[in-house]
Amino acid sequence: MLMSSDNVQALTPGTRLGDYRLDAVIGHGGFGITYRAFDTQLAKFVAIKEYLPVEFAVRDDGKVVARGTRFAEDFAWGRERFLDEARALARFRHLHIVPVLRYFEANGTAYTVMEFEDGKSVGELLRQPAGRLSPNDVQRLADGLVGGLSAVHAQGFLHRDIKPSNIIIRRDGIPVLIDFGAARQAMGERTRTMTGVLTPQYAPIEQYALDGKQGPWSDIYSAAAVLHHAIAGLPPPDAAARVGTDPYRTLATTHADRFESAFLGAIDRALAFAPPDRPQTVEEWAALFGPSIARVADAPTQRLGGASGATPRLGGVSREVDPPALPPPARRSRNALWVVALLVVVVGAAAAWRFNPQLQAMIAGTPSAEQPVATSTPTPQPVSQPTPTLTPTPATPPAPAPDTAKQALIDQAGRAAVAARAVLERADEAARAARAMAGEARIVAARAARPDLQNAERLANDGVSYVGQTSDGNRQGLGVAELGSGERQAGDFQDGRLNGLGTVRFEDDTRYAGQWRDGQATGLGAREKPGVDRAEGNFVAGRLEGLGVRRTLVEPATVQSGEFRADLLEGPGVETVGDRRYEGGFRAGKRHGFGQVTSADGKAQSGRWEDGKPIETTP
Repeated sequence: MLMSSDNVQALTPGTRLGDYRLDAVIGHGGFGITYRAFDTQLAKFVAIKEYLPVEFAVRDDGKVVARGTRFAEDFAWGRERFLDEARALARFRHLHIVPVLRYFEANGTAYTVMEFEDGKSVGELLRQPAGRLSPNDVQRLADGLVGGLSAVHAQGFLHRDIKPSNIIIRRDGIPVLIDFGAARQAMGERTRTMTGVLTPQYAPIEQYALDGKQGPWSDIYSAAAVLHHAIAGLPPPDAAARVGTDPYRTLATTHADRFESAFLGAIDRALAFAPPDRPQTVEEWAALFGPSIARVADAPTQRLGGASGATPRLGGVSREVDPPALPPPARRSRNALWVVALLVVVVGAAAAWRFNPQLQAMIAGTPSAEQPVATSTPTPQPVSQPTPTLTPTPATPPAPAPDTAKQALIDQAGRAAVAARAVLERADEAARAARAMAGEARIVAARAARPDLQNAERLANDGVSYVGQTSDGNRQGLGVAELGSGERQAGDFQDGRLNGLGTVRFEDDTRYAGQWRDGQATGLGAREKPGVDRAEGNFVAGRLEGLGVRRTLVEPATVQSGEFRADLLEGPGVETVGDRRYEGGFRAGKRHGFGQVTSADGKAQSGRWEDGKPIETTP
C-alpha cells in the first residue's frame, strides 16, 4: 500500500535514511510506523520501525518532535526505551525471532532495522475463508511459539504483545515472532495510560493493570490465545470479561475430535485466568504438550502447509539452521550413474528427434510427408512412397465450438473479481488500522475531557466554549470545544484547531474518531452515524478518500470494501448485500464494468454492469 494514502504521519515514498530507501508502510499504530525499505548497499529488502508515539509526538517538516514542552520529557524517555529494546533484540539469533540488524537515530527520533520477513501473518491466514488452521499447521505454529519464547525468556526478556498479526509465516513456512511490545509497555507504565499497550483478545488480565506483575506466564497466555484462535476460529473471551463468572469453554471439551487431548489440555492450562494457575515457564508449558510438539531445545524447522514454496533470500543473518547432511559416497556414485544414464537417454532422444521426421510427426499428432495415415497392416513399402489405395481412418468429429462471447464474458469477469479480491485485502487492512487509530483518538479525547487536566483554562468567543490547555489565549494542547450548533470536539488542538488525534460529534449525531489536520478529519479514522452507516479507513476533509470499508446499518445491510473517492467506491472492489457477494468494478459507488456475483450456495454468475444495472450476465 502507498504511504501517502495510509498514514498522514508517514514519511513519503522514496525518502532516504542513510543506505535505506523507504518504499511502503507495512504497519502502524499508536507507538510507531513500520516501513518496508530497500538496503542499497546489500541489495535486499529490510523492515524499518520508526519511533513515533502519536500521544506525545507529531511529524514536523520530516522530523519527529514532541507535541509540546509538557510532552518532551516523556517523548525522550520513550525513545530511550525504544533503543533499549532494539539493543536487547539485537542479541538474538533464533529461527523464530525476527533478527534486528541495526538501530540508529535520525530525524529527531529512533529507528530499528530488521530482517524483512516475506510472508503472511497468522492474522492474514485466519482471515481466509476457513477461519482457522489445519491441525498440522496449528501443531507447527505451537512448535515455533514454544521455541521462540524459550529463547526470549532465557535472556530475561518478554514479548508482551503476542497476537496473530505479530507472527509472520515466512515464505519457507517458518513462524517468526515480530514487533515486541516491551517499550510500549514501559511507556504505558510511565504515563499511566493503556494507549497501544495491549490487544484485548490476546492479553492476560495482569496486562490490564499498569502495575500488574507480568512474567513468562503472561506471554504464555497470549501465545495460547493465538493457538486457540487457530483451532477454534476465534480468540478466547477477553480477560476482562472473565472476571467473576468465566465464560471460557475448554478446547479439550469443544475440539477433542481434531487434536490430541494433551495438546488441547496444554493450551487450556495456559489460558487459565489467574496467573498462578498457568505454567510459569515455557519449559513447564512444553512438558504439558507431551510428545505432540518437539522438545524446546531442538525444535525442528518445519513448513506450514498453507505457506508457499521457499524462495532464495538475499543477505540477512544466520538463522541457526544446520546444513543438511551430505549423502554417503556410495549413494552419490549410484546417483552419478543414474545421471549419466539419463544424459545418454536424453541425447539419444534428441538425435532421434532431430533426424527422424516420422518421430516428430507421431509426437505432434500429425502425419509426416513420408508416413501414411492408414491404420491397416500394409505390405512394407519404401517410406518415400506411401500406398495410395489405403483408406485413411475417419477423423474424430471436432467438439462443438464454445460460445466465444460467453467465454469472453466469463474470463473478463473472472479477472475483475481477482483484482477486486486483491484490493479487498488492502482495504480490510486499512480498516483495521483505522479502528486502532480511532481507539487511540478516543483515549486522547478522554484525557482531554478529564476535570483534573493540567493547566486547563476556559475560553469563550465566536459562539465556541472551550475548556482545555491554551497558549497566548488560543486553544493549544488537550481540550474540549463546544460549538453553538451543538458540535462537540475533543482532543489535541494546535493553533486553535484540532490537529493530531481527536473526536467530534456533529449536530446530527454523526461521530468521527481518528486523525485530524487543520480542523478537518484527515487521516486514519472511523466515522459512524448510529443506526445508519459506519466507515473505516483513510479520510480527507471528513470523507472517505482512499482504502477503506463502508457499511450501511439499515436493511438491506450492505458492506463495500475498496478504494473510495469522496465517500464513493471507485475502481475494483467488493460489495456484500445480504448473502450475495459482488466482486468487480465500481464507478461512483455503483457496480460498473465486469464482475462476478456469488450466492450463498457458492454459485458464481459472471456479468457486466453499468451504473449499477446488469447489462449482460451468464445464466
